[in-house]
Amino acid sequence: MIGSHPQDRSGRSVLRSVLAGVLALLVQTIAIAGSPAFRAPFTPARDDEMLQLVPSTKDPAVATFIDLRSRFATAKNDLALALQLADVYVDYGRQVGDAHYAGYAEAVIAPWLAAASPPAQVLVTQATILQYRHQFGDARVLLARALKVDSREAQAWMTLATLDMVQGDYPAAGKDCVQVSATAGFGWGLACSANLRSYTGNARQSLLLLQQAGLGGGHLPSAQQAWLQGLMAESALRLGDWPLAEKCYRAALALAPQDNFLLVNFADFLLDRGRPAEVLPLLATHAQSDTAFLRIVLAESALHAKQTQLDTWTMAARFEALRQRGSDFFGREQARFALELQHDPAAALDLARRNWQVQREPWDTRLLLEAALAADQPKAAVEALEFIQKYKLEDPVLEPLVAELRVRLHAPAVAAALSEKNN
Repeated sequence: MIGSHPQDRSGRSVLRSVLAGVLALLVQTIAIAGSPAFRAPFTPARDDEMLQLVPSTKDPAVATFIDLRSRFATAKNDLALALQLADVYVDYGRQVGDAHYAGYAEAVIAPWLAAASPPAQVLVTQATILQYRHQFGDARVLLARALKVDSREAQAWMTLATLDMVQGDYPAAGKDCVQVSATAGFGWGLACSANLRSYTGNARQSLLLLQQAGLGGGHLPSAQQAWLQGLMAESALRLGDWPLAEKCYRAALALAPQDNFLLVNFADFLLDRGRPAEVLPLLATHAQSDTAFLRIVLAESALHAKQTQLDTWTMAARFEALRQRGSDFFGREQARFALELQHDPAAALDLARRNWQVQREPWDTRLLLEAALAADQPKAAVEALEFIQKYKLEDPVLEPLVAELRVRLHAPAVAAALSEKNN
């Protein structure tokens, strides 16, 4: 989203050699929370330096929003057209991992949002934008307003269910899924309930239900099929069925090859399986996305690639730029960056704890456990351990972390008991 595009590195060898010594110091001293090191504007070293990729008009999604934008320019009062354009912007921003498009969507619906009584659909669209930015509390307020206007607004219930799952309020999510079924139809409700089960110790049921929801196959839009395949991949992960998870990810990406969310999740899968070399070609054309670029740097680090140091510096600069803009989108990524690339367990733990108070998906929980272990502060993970136990979260990656933390938590009590017995 920000910073220069790292894929075209031809002709940079001289610049890299000049900066190498300086970067070694910078990477060690960068503080995600607030270093002034990146406040100076960036001046390209050459006229042909690539700063940002511009979307290609050959992309059908880009062609769609260009056409809608042209039509909307001559029909500024057309609410249906405005909502369609805003939705396309949001979807495209999610696809490429660029939050600028959420801002474009916001500008499109701004006149209706400013009205004394905005239409329910406008409130839902704005809530979706806020959800994308991880402004979950504000999104909930707008969803509540939308449902007061129209209690059968299906997208509002779906978004609310997603928020509740992301934030770990599974009982509330269950009620939301019932409303999704009542307003959006049985298929959507089934997928919603199936997804919920993957977080509550019923991953096997989740997988079976998702397969049932996807039986429509070719009758479903490609985007919906890709979504279901992605959910099935996550359920397979909960079960430790790596071949099935990979099969589902590849099926999803065959349907939605440019989807940033799917690409990043599959990259994480590959990194966990010790296959970093496959991550680089997978994400080669997606480095404008901060989430994708982090996985590129993690893969480079695992491969001991020459560009790791420079790209680590660039990633830190991106986080600093986000901080200066007041963005707190990427708490999970910041914690992972501090832990795995900056090798700063204390900072990682602080970031992971703050992130976990906002969102509690399995990866958020995992990072908190990993950071607590790395910082040798097992008590920092107690709330997360209780959360895992309460909801019976299945995850073969979490299990050894949980076991190790429980050993460390009980070690002082055992030592005290032995000391008392010996005395």
